[in-house]
Amino acid sequence: MKRFSLVKLSAGLLLAAALIAGRASADDKCSIATKGDSPIAKACAKGGRGEAKKVMKEAVKTAKANGTTFTCENCHKDLESFELTKNARDDFAKLIAAQKK
Repeated sequence: MKRFSLVKLSAGLLLAAALIAGRASADDKCSIATKGDSPIAKACAKGGRGEAKKVMKEAVKTAKANGTTFTCENCHKDLESFELTKNARDDFAKLIAAQKK
């Protein structure tokens, strides 16, 4: 009897994990950098928000090494929805330019 209960519990946990994983991947879809040929747009197309976040962090790191400091909060009002600030698009252009110094 205990074995049957463990099997049901295990199956339930696997189903819950699959549903959560499915939701996470749907939530990972980019909503801002969906067009263009910027490194961020390419990352979004390749791997969603997770990939874009990696590329953005690397760009910020490179810009800092080149003498220009950026933070996520300078361009994003909210780090859950990634809603942009008024100056975000101009600052993004500066971030991309800071990659080449």
